[in-house]
Amino acid sequence: MNASYASGQTGGAGAVSADVWVWSLDDPPRPEAVMLGWLSAEEIARADRFRFPNLRRRWIAARAGMRSLLAAQVGAAPDALAFGAGRKGKPFLLGQDGACTFNLSHSEGLGALAVSSAELGVDIELISRFHEGVARDRFSSMENAALEALPEDQRNDAFYRFWTAKEAVLKALGTGFSLASNSFTIDFADRETPQLVEARWPEADTAAWQVRAFDPHPGFAGAVAIRTARPVRLSVDYWA
Repeated sequence: MNASYASGQTGGAGAVSADVWVWSLDDPPRPEAVMLGWLSAEEIARADRFRFPNLRRRWIAARAGMRSLLAAQVGAAPDALAFGAGRKGKPFLLGQDGACTFNLSHSEGLGALAVSSAELGVDIELISRFHEGVARDRFSSMENAALEALPEDQRNDAFYRFWTAKEAVLKALGTGFSLASNSFTIDFADRETPQLVEARWPEADTAAWQVRAFDPHPGFAGAVAIRTARPVRLSVDYWA
């Protein structure tokens, strides 16, 4: 994995920053002994419940990367961070008064952390096989029509662009799939800046959302959803 890269950026003065870091969970930039030292006793106990060693290592690398990156943002030691959980289970940093919101995602051997001053969600997915049945059940009618209008050889990548964007919105809301994913629609007319164009949930305001697609690593798709009407300046880098 390369040391770093920059994504396309939008927005100038008054823009909300959304910073994303990506890292390998199979070959993280810190030794496991160091990363274990950053974790809480509860996190270590949770890691030890994994039956397969590779899944345990990946979970440790994901949590440790999150702690290291957040610590750098707030000027603390990784092992000093304390987390709480919102009403729907979404984690937040204790003692930060909402000034630093974050979201973690991991897929196979890749992790990603997004940080902003606005509420956000991030999702990354390994691009594998187009799941037509999943699209039919989980996507809106407009999204399915957009997929079906594409040439067959483009549908696989497009499926994962839609999926990551929708998952990022759900994670920003903190609902997961307790909110039906076909209750809102993402328009991918612009590949890098998809738009939330329809939402059927209480007090939905599609203008108060920005969605940004990014390429976390070859063979993966990624998206960030930020709850703001202001322009968004997205940066993507590697934890190194």
